[in-house]
Amino acid sequence: MKYPKSFKLVVGSLAATLALGVAPMCQAQTVNTAKGDGGTVRMLINPAGTMSIPPLVIKQFNLDKKYNINVETVPYSNNNSAAVALQSKSTDVVILDWLATARLKAGGVGVVGVAPFMTYVNSIIVPTNSLAKTLADLKGLKVGVQNKTGFDWIITVAAAKKKFGMDLNKEVTLHEGAVPLLRGLMERGELQATGMWNSLAPEMLASGKFRTLTTIREISDSTGLPTVPFLFFGFREEYAKANPANVRAFVAAYQDAVKIMKSDDQLWEEQGKRMKLSPQATQFFKKQVRNNLLTVFTPDMAKGLSDSLDAMVDVAGPEVIGMSKLPAGLITLDYQ
Repeated sequence: MKYPKSFKLVVGSLAATLALGVAPMCQAQTVNTAKGDGGTVRMLINPAGTMSIPPLVIKQFNLDKKYNINVETVPYSNNNSAAVALQSKSTDVVILDWLATARLKAGGVGVVGVAPFMTYVNSIIVPTNSLAKTLADLKGLKVGVQNKTGFDWIITVAAAKKKFGMDLNKEVTLHEGAVPLLRGLMERGELQATGMWNSLAPEMLASGKFRTLTTIREISDSTGLPTVPFLFFGFREEYAKANPANVRAFVAAYQDAVKIMKSDDQLWEEQGKRMKLSPQATQFFKKQVRNNLLTVFTPDMAKGLSDSLDAMVDVAGPEVIGMSKLPAGLITLDYQ
């Protein structure tokens, strides 16, 4: 696919507007001369999540071949299976949120973030006729959450405590479960609010039966914390050290994939059909993902992640978080 000369400038300006202050895309192009050794890079993905899109684009547009690697995808269902896959060396790279990755690293799993994927994209959904306008209005409600010790819920508790002086853990009836299950409970009226993945929220919103109470990014911003990469590509450290050329090639292929994801509308129409999204939901999903895609780590992001962890430890305690400080070397700029 050929792009007009102005494309690089457009991509650069888009990247520069991101709240993270990500460097213009042209800086990331220095890795585009990367070449792997022809080996296979095994990537763990959740087929139902947004993380399934980059490897699909990489394969569809032969970006792995362009950089002389072969990207293979391996499905997984949760963070526990990801940890097992990393430890058993049955995968080389996985997209996880930064807190889950930090917990793995603190627990002795050799993993390192080599490139960001997206900033905070999940949200809290309520019925359209709900009277709730702020987090304070969740008091007394039945609220769904995927993981009560995960980032989304803990930062929500922190924000409610800071802004409204309330402890949501004590003020709501919390229902923990898989996100598709939470969606079903919302549809049946058994929950009055729930955290929702960005890949499932669009269809709920398009139905007209639900609306967004707030986004996790808005919640994080309200605490005064910097916006940081929520999801990133974590490689097995052993693999990265032994195959640095392949890791650089993978990052280069991903960065090329982002350019396509930001410019190719047909790609999103096809993705919407795979996800069984309505045209309206597909447009919502496309816009949200495009606005939150990231391609490079910047030097200040490690501090931003450390500050975010400190805030969570203050609220939930090190026992719940699984550590008191961010593990050293969680992310690296060496492969960009």
